Amino acid sequence: MHLVLHSMRPREVLFLAALLMASSLSSAADLELRELARFDDDLFLAAIGPSQDVTVLRAAAIDRLEAGTAPASLARSVEGQRLFLAPSGAFYGKLTHRPGAADFTPTERFELHEAGGRLVWAIEQTEDVSYAISSRGGVVGLQLNVNIPRENRLRFYGEAGERVAEVSIPHLLGGSFDPEGRRFLAVSGSEGTVGFDLAGRVVWSVPGGRLVAASSGAGIVAVAGPDRITVIRDDRVGANADLGGLLVRRIAVAADGSRIAIAGKHEIRLYDSANLLETGRIETGSESLAWTSIDFSPGADRIAAGLARDLGPAAPAERRHPDGEVRVYGADGALLHSAAMSFAHWNIFTPTALWRSSGDALTITTRRAVYETVLP
Repeated sequence: MHLVLHSMRPREVLFLAALLMASSLSSAADLELRELARFDDDLFLAAIGPSQDVTVLRAAAIDRLEAGTAPASLARSVEGQRLFLAPSGAFYGKLTHRPGAADFTPTERFELHEAGGRLVWAIEQTEDVSYAISSRGGVVGLQLNVNIPRENRLRFYGEAGERVAEVSIPHLLGGSFDPEGRRFLAVSGSEGTVGFDLAGRVVWSVPGGRLVAASSGAGIVAVAGPDRITVIRDDRVGANADLGGLLVRRIAVAADGSRIAIAGKHEIRLYDSANLLETGRIETGSESLAWTSIDFSPGADRIAAGLARDLGPAAPAERRHPDGEVRVYGADGALLHSAAMSFAHWNIFTPTALWRSSGDALTITTRRAVYETVLP
């Protein structure tokens, strides 16, 4: 079903959008969302621990969430400091910026802590302005400066905070660890996507790569760039496939590495990682809906995805994205479960649906709220 929305008044658009959502959910509207927390500022990251606990990172706070209780504070920052959180929630970092520095304020002191607060190690002045922390407590510092991007660097730190390696990577944009923290995946505007081991050695690179996701242990890594997706298997660059002009917004790899998913604005494409043969496509079902997240279940047999509605530039900016959905699909692309949700605040990651390790529940974040749902 395709609707022409640009010539309609906002009230008509909202009415038709509501009808469309009701139609799309009629056979699968069975997910009940429970709100865990709502905040007055933006969420940067939701980390799900092995015991199903949820830890959230905000600009000046890290909190642990449990249903039915107020958020429990793990860390707070003050002016001139910044917090970082590992994807597992097991570690966090606190950066104190150097006073009196220019736009890209380097480190006066960086501390790595366990989630309970114990200081693991600390370092003093470096030129790093940001940090990535692995689920195992590995740390890479990022020296970023858009004014002199050719001098951007990575610094790899060891178990006691010692500097293991320093690597020049021009036009560095950012980076992250694989889920188990065995590889660091850096993205550069000039070098593409580069995989490093924990000693700071380059193990592979994909020119032009912009989006990257990895299986547990980085046995399979998928890299999406302009018009092409590439698979790295056991640190060897392997198969690639043409995307036919699809602008990739999100990318996911199953924990066992067997499957890959990429999402454009209106479609998700599924691939077998062994040969990058396409195994299916999932459409949003409406031109006004766009994919905002994709995530494989622990058993790789289901996909959770978020969608947001766009009412177009004629709608007021604060109400342009008023609502959306969370959907769960089977391996064959069949819709299994769904729930509608409205947004008081929106960003390009709203909503984000993440599987819990049990495989029977989801954590869902919006710009300023966190929900959970148990699958029937």
